[in-house]
Amino acid sequence: MSKRKTGGPRTRAAKDQPFQARQFEQLARAFKTAMLQRDYGAACIAAEGALKILPQHMGVLSDYALCLMRQQQYTRAHAVYMRIYIAPPTLQSQAGETWLDGLAEVCGWLGLREDTQRYGKQSLERSNCRHSHGRIHPLDTRPPAFQSDQPERNIISFTLFGDSPRYCESAIANVLAAKELFPHWRCRVYLDNTVPVSIHQRLNEAGAQITDMSGAAQDGVHPLMWRFLVVDDPEIDRYLIRDADSLLSEREQAAVEQWIASDYWFHHMRDYFTHTELILAGLWGGCRGGLMPLKPLMQAWLARQADVTRFADQIFLREIVWPTLRQSVLNHDAWFDFHHALSFPPHPPIRWRTESFHVGSNASFQAIRGTSGKAHGEFQGWRVLDQQGGERCAYSAKVEGGQWVADLPFFIVDPIASGQWRVELTD
Repeated sequence: MSKRKTGGPRTRAAKDQPFQARQFEQLARAFKTAMLQRDYGAACIAAEGALKILPQHMGVLSDYALCLMRQQQYTRAHAVYMRIYIAPPTLQSQAGETWLDGLAEVCGWLGLREDTQRYGKQSLERSNCRHSHGRIHPLDTRPPAFQSDQPERNIISFTLFGDSPRYCESAIANVLAAKELFPHWRCRVYLDNTVPVSIHQRLNEAGAQITDMSGAAQDGVHPLMWRFLVVDDPEIDRYLIRDADSLLSEREQAAVEQWIASDYWFHHMRDYFTHTELILAGLWGGCRGGLMPLKPLMQAWLARQADVTRFADQIFLREIVWPTLRQSVLNHDAWFDFHHALSFPPHPPIRWRTESFHVGSNASFQAIRGTSGKAHGEFQGWRVLDQQGGERCAYSAKVEGGQWVADLPFFIVDPIASGQWRVELTD
């Protein structure tokens, strides 16, 4: 009797294992598809199904917590992340590299500043241990002096591709703002022929240097990483790498001035609770000669990647650049006190009047939308007119179900919302 009782479940488990394995793989595929579509509800359902099969699967728990957080279910996400945090180290290590970043972020959303600081710093320190031992470029001399009378040797470098106003309008705004905030620097925009001709013209008129990356000029370098090519330019003494959709500000200006006055080769900034990457791809800078030539390293690194994600630039920096940068970097850090960080220096009031502003923040956290008589899949033209009827910008947006939506920076959305400016359909 006892043998039958013992043998029965074992036999059923053995029979169930292939079925459960297939079911788990189906759920994993469903999860991946949902994440690609940013359908976090469907992704949660797939993760919950997988956890019924393997309740202690750390990778699934991490994915599940992320999906809950993206749906703003912060308390539930926090509870799931804490299951990973209290797990034994051997089990916890199976959760991957980013779960601790997620825990820090969800604590930020919950307003738990001390927890955010603690977990964020732990994440940075763990990542530092993993990525500090790569190839190091020697820094045997002092960095080149800053030449304020030669702004063409000091470059603020951006990447721009595609026709989204989210990036195009913010890039133009940055070039204009840099004239006042960084008068001893010049903005350089690496772009290709996917950027509308009108944006090329407006960038030129604003005073940007344009480096055309169309066609063969890309040469095996991902568009996200074009802005890093400034590192290899022998005519440049200092460079700042920035995101096109994040706006330059007085806070950043004060930090950069403090770096220029120092003997550090590199500069880096963290100003938000999500800034737990070793090198944030749009918040660092350096000096000529501080790094080995990056273009061949980017080409080789990209050729090895099976899947190039939108975080490829940061992963490359973490793996290839961090071992050198960490030797001589002035860190300004408002959150994590990592790697000999300094607080941001005093600065004039920030010109961008939005409560959510921080150094590196996304300027296009809002959108405009409207109806269209065009067929599904067609493009509706639209433009923004100011109080005097002057055209501020003009784009087109894909129509889906009689509706169109366009992400825009707040400095365009706000005057539209207040009635100062208006949106007019074109073609």
